[in-house]
Amino acid sequence: MSKIFTKIKELRFPTSSFKPSVSLIATILIIVTIFILGGGVYDIMEKPISILPTPSSPVFYFQGMSDQTLNESLIFILFLIMGVSGGYISFRSTRHVYRPREAKMFLAIGLTMMIVAFIGCETLLLWKGL
Repeated sequence: MSKIFTKIKELRFPTSSFKPSVSLIATILIIVTIFILGGGVYDIMEKPISILPTPSSPVFYFQGMSDQTLNESLIFILFLIMGVSGGYISFRSTRHVYRPREAKMFLAIGLTMMIVAFIGCETLLLWKGL
């Protein structure tokens, strides 16, 4: 039995020189998180309809938290992308220390995007009746 353990210890596996960058891993993690939070898994599993037919006009959201339409999910995902992008733009504004005009502009754009995304997400939840 000890011979087997020594042979296993002597085995050398080939090493890979491929190492993904930190920014690539962070980007993939953010994309997966937005997909899951936006209801992508529900959309794949349930295959919801995109618009609810009503007698007066079509509605793109369900009244309740148990179901959702495809359009509702896509709009929520867009708001999440807008919020994350606004946060990133605000973060990048700190790189322009010696150009205060550009720093203020990027900060204002980023904060505006985050505020619009927050209001949009809250409006969707308000329409659903939460």
